[in-house]
Amino acid sequence: MNKKKYKVTVKILTGFHIGAGNDKIQIGGVDSAVIKDPVTNLPYIPGSSLKGKIRCLLETESNNYKGENDETLNKYFGSKKTDDKNQTPTRFIFRDLFLNKTFEEKFKSGAINTEFKTEIVIDRNKGTAKSGGLRTIERVPPSVVFEGEILVRYMNGDEEKELQKILKEGIKLLNNDYLGGSGSRGYGAVEVSLEEVKQENKNA
Repeated sequence: MNKKKYKVTVKILTGFHIGAGNDKIQIGGVDSAVIKDPVTNLPYIPGSSLKGKIRCLLETESNNYKGENDETLNKYFGSKKTDDKNQTPTRFIFRDLFLNKTFEEKFKSGAINTEFKTEIVIDRNKGTAKSGGLRTIERVPPSVVFEGEILVRYMNGDEEKELQKILKEGIKLLNNDYLGGSGSRGYGAVEVSLEEVKQENKNA
C-alpha cells in the first residue's frame, strides 16, 4: 500500500474550544478548560477531532455521500459497525495538530495566552439568568495557528485521486462550518489549508 503525506494548517478565526473532558470544577475556577499537551501544557487539536468533524460533514452536508452508512466513507474512514466483516484498513491517518513554532514561542513567553469567556444560561420561563447558570469557558484566541499531518494510504492512482477529492471536499465543508464545541455561539471558525509534502526520491 502506498502513502502520501499532507501538511494541514488550521488558523483559528474565532475563539476555539475543544474540552479536556476531565475538568475539576472549583469555586471561581474554569468550568471547561481546553485540552492541553500533558508535557508542554500547551493547547493542541487532537487528530481524532479533525477526522471526526470532516467525516461528519461529509455524511451530513455533501451531496456525494449517503450518511453514516455510506460505503465509500466507511471504506476509507473506517466502518462504524464493529461486526463489519468487509472492513478494510483505514485510508486516512490524522495526526494531532500542535502550535506552529511562532505561536509556540508566544505561548511560552506569555506574549499570548488562552482567553476565558463567561457565559450565562437563561431561564426561558423567567427571561433572566438561571440560578447557577454562569460558566467560564477557556478558549484559544483568534489568529493562533496549529500544524499537523494527514497520511493518505492508497492502492493505486485512481484510489489516490478519489481519496484526495474526498479530503479536499471535507476541508472545504469545514471552512464553512466550525471545529470544536459551541459553534452555534460563534466558536471555532477556522481556516484550514492542505499542502502535499513532497517525498524524497531515494533512488536519486
